[in-house]
Parts: sequence; C-alpha cells; structure tokens
Amino acid sequence: MFEKGHIFVYGASGVCRVEDICIRDYGSGKKEYYILQPVYDLRSTLSVPVDAPAFATHARELLTQDEVLDIIDSLPNVEAEWIRDDKERIETFRSLLEGGVRRDIAVLIRTLYLHKKELAVKGKKLRSSDETIMQRAEKLLYGEFAWVLGIDPKEVIDFIKNRVE
Repeated sequence: MFEKGHIFVYGASGVCRVEDICIRDYGSGKKEYYILQPVYDLRSTLSVPVDAPAFATHARELLTQDEVLDIIDSLPNVEAEWIRDDKERIETFRSLLEGGVRRDIAVLIRTLYLHKKELAVKGKKLRSSDETIMQRAEKLLYGEFAWVLGIDPKEVIDFIKNRVE
C-alpha cells in the first residue's frame, strides 16, 4: 500500500503522486481509493481502488538514476529490428508498451526513431499508427526519465543524444 505523497509510474498516466487515500462510493459500495495526480498533467486526477488487481499490475516504482542512465547507455548497442507486417508490428509495439518494461520501451522508441529517419531520407513519413505509438511511448518514458533526472520532459531527447554521442 502506498502512502500519501508517494510518487510512482501508473500505466499510461506516467509519473503520478498519491494526493489522497479516501473512502468513496461510486455506486458499488464503499471502497478505499487512491487519488492520483499525474505530475505532468495537473488538470487531471485518477481515482483507483486500492484493492483493484489492475492497480497492482500497472503501478511500478520509479527507476533509479543509475537505471535510467544504464538504459540510455545501452541504446547504441541495441539492434533495431523493423517488423514489416503492419498488424504484427502494432500488436508487438502495443504489447511492449503495456508490459511497462522501460528498456523495451526505450528500444521501441529507438526503433521507431531510426525507421522515421530512414523514411525521411526517401521523403516519406511514419504511418499514423506508428507515430501514435511513438508519441505514447515517448510521453511515458521521457516523463519518468525527466522526473528521475530532474530535468524538463522536453529536455530528455537532447539529454539522450548528448549522452550517447
């Protein structure tokens, strides 16, 4: 059980803070809820039952700074394999996102970035489905990296580029 003020990663919402823990009744009886505040979206809050199986599945502790730097440092050594079949690629990428393994998400972003660069040389663009997944992955991963490194999420790409060059 998390305490008020605890900061962690929650599913697609990214880095969240426990603003409150309270009893609510949303029509199915009284339950204890976490009231979560995404740290990069102050306009929204989430109410999540403390005992929800999905909460345990989607809640992950923040990486340490060493873990973030290790992921970044490993990126140049990773082989980016493009999946040609659109349906298979989208399913694989969504599965990686939902799995929440940050190293896998970083490799996913790198794969999409390299393919996007390759297409740009030919005057082409990523498919909209690939672009959408890339944006979701970047928002999720770069938010956590920014929080852990103490920088603005907009600075993460430059931080990564400077670190791997």
